[in-house]
Amino acid sequence: MAIFNKDMVELANNNELWQKEVFRDNKVQVVLMSIPAGEDIGLETHNADQTTFIVTGEAQVTIDDHHTKAGPNHMVVVPKGSKHNFTNKGSTPLKLFSVYAPPAEPEGAAFKTKAEAEEAEKGLLAKATDAVKDAIGR
Repeated sequence: MAIFNKDMVELANNNELWQKEVFRDNKVQVVLMSIPAGEDIGLETHNADQTTFIVTGEAQVTIDDHHTKAGPNHMVVVPKGSKHNFTNKGSTPLKLFSVYAPPAEPEGAAFKTKAEAEEAEKGLLAKATDAVKDAIGR
């Protein structure tokens, strides 16, 4: 059993990556995020419960068509299977961390940008389909 004992506020404040996994075992995953001003995570659904803690910044949170605001020291629980999004409504990066149970994000996630993270999440079949479409010009 691995022991994870970290200052999460310090880790989140120092994180400059869009998404960075800091802990994972077979039951839980901890992921840091730094979302630039005006950007969002993108509407998504996980087969896991997600608990997100906002460290700095201002967020609009959408969960199953319900909207709320969250700022520093707010915790948001996203139930398994809920469609959700976090949008940075401030002028500085939105720094947060999420705990997924069970793990829901790519293992070893360390992405500089949202585009890089989205590309990594595509399955091999989706990548192959895109390559074929590009090759035939569609």
